[in-house]
Amino acid sequence: MKVLHTIAGVQVDHGGTSRSVPATINALADQGCDVHLLTAIPADPSCTSSFPRDRERLTTISESAWTGRCFVGRQFELQLAKLVQAPGLTILHDHGLWLPSNRAVGRYANRLHIARIVSPRGMLGDWSVRHHAWRKWLAWKLFQRRALATADAFHATSQQEAEEIRRCGFTQPIVVVPNGIDVPAQLPARRTSEAPRQALFLSRLHPKKGLLSLVQAWKEAASASPAASWRLVIAGPDEGGHRAEVGQEIERLGLGNQIELLGPLSDSDKWQWYVDSDLFILPSFNENFGIVIAEALAAGLPVLTTTGTPWAVLSQQEYGWWVEPSLPALSQALRQAFSLPAEQLQAMGKRGQAYAMQNFSWVRAAEQLLGFYKQVLIRKHAAPLRPESPLN
Repeated sequence: MKVLHTIAGVQVDHGGTSRSVPATINALADQGCDVHLLTAIPADPSCTSSFPRDRERLTTISESAWTGRCFVGRQFELQLAKLVQAPGLTILHDHGLWLPSNRAVGRYANRLHIARIVSPRGMLGDWSVRHHAWRKWLAWKLFQRRALATADAFHATSQQEAEEIRRCGFTQPIVVVPNGIDVPAQLPARRTSEAPRQALFLSRLHPKKGLLSLVQAWKEAASASPAASWRLVIAGPDEGGHRAEVGQEIERLGLGNQIELLGPLSDSDKWQWYVDSDLFILPSFNENFGIVIAEALAAGLPVLTTTGTPWAVLSQQEYGWWVEPSLPALSQALRQAFSLPAEQLQAMGKRGQAYAMQNFSWVRAAEQLLGFYKQVLIRKHAAPLRPESPLN
């Protein structure tokens, strides 16, 4: 069985999918799977991408310096023709929605009757669909609805994402396999520090992440709680200039002495920031998984996040807070966190750490995906050929 993963890009500042897809390739390869990744790379050489560790499993397409990824679809189809040797034994696993690469993969799979699994990667969530809504409405009408309707199966990283797929009316099989996490064999030692205690946000700086609401909630909580004993560190790559908006809000609210804006963190540095913090915050409006939440739990941090993420377990098992993505809810949760003694926060973190280490293994994820791939192939080739339905 040959498995070919396809994704528009794995640029490191484009979110967790850019890390989780190459990590999935690595985990499948470790299980003996014949797995390969086809992706595009930016024309700008200063942009860094995240690739599988074995570059022989990688094929890249260069985006245009003028049009970006707008016209890479034809290149994807040409490379697919080279990479797919035996269609009957091949699965195409496509990640993401809305883009020319997704349209190209759907067209190619339909034309050659190749099994195709789609991972929406959070792009069917309510917030994501509303973001640039008119473009997505047009893409839905032109190709995306039909591309999903002709997929053989779906992969979701959470039950919440599986429900989003079902709400769109698709009835194909869905496998729910969460991402794994790469935890260092030994976490770094916590640097000794005096008060204030530290809350950490670590993700890309994008409007979806709810940072403006977080800064405003911090201000409200600070006026009613002993927040002077806390500081907030916001770390991650900027996207679309959102860092400047967040910085302006921090300055407007007079929080420059409580909130620090950092840039991106390396993989080694981020674990030091995790263990040096007392609380992790991800106030996103929508996440299909949220790798940083799993990482923060693995580092022993309690987590405050929103119902836009699939982490109800935080409140259910007292690993943290899972609240509505609204200013009042975030402010109230922050006040609660500020009021707890350090020992209680640490106990929450230890419970969450045990949960994360037990449930988010790349070995387990690869084994589940391999089992599902086999089921999809059996189902695909046991059924009679359906009439070709080319995508517009």
